[in-house]
Amino acid sequence: MVESSGSGDVNKISPQDRKLYEQEYKNGAKLFQETLDDYAHANSKYQKQAFKNVMDKALDVLNQSARALNEDKLLQQNAKIQKDYETFKQQDTPEAQQKLNDDLSQAKNRVK
Repeated sequence: MVESSGSGDVNKISPQDRKLYEQEYKNGAKLFQETLDDYAHANSKYQKQAFKNVMDKALDVLNQSARALNEDKLLQQNAKIQKDYETFKQQDTPEAQQKLNDDLSQAKNRVK
């Protein structure tokens, strides 16, 4: 029998921090989704680039929050968002946008 020493799970976060990370995750998904909609209505390539920059930052927030929460379902959802976002950047089509939008809706529903 092996005994472990230490104070327990180092990846545990307090309930207050968990709530903050979950809120940050939801806000990141909401910002990404709203910016995606704004991108669809943008008229110039400069506006579109600015919106892409915001979406990149929102994706960073999603990834950081999911890593902090250390939940597989969020990490998997983020991988799906990342993949579909890359597709969207390559193929700026309504279908690619819809798929990404659906991913973001699912992301918002994965946290409390």
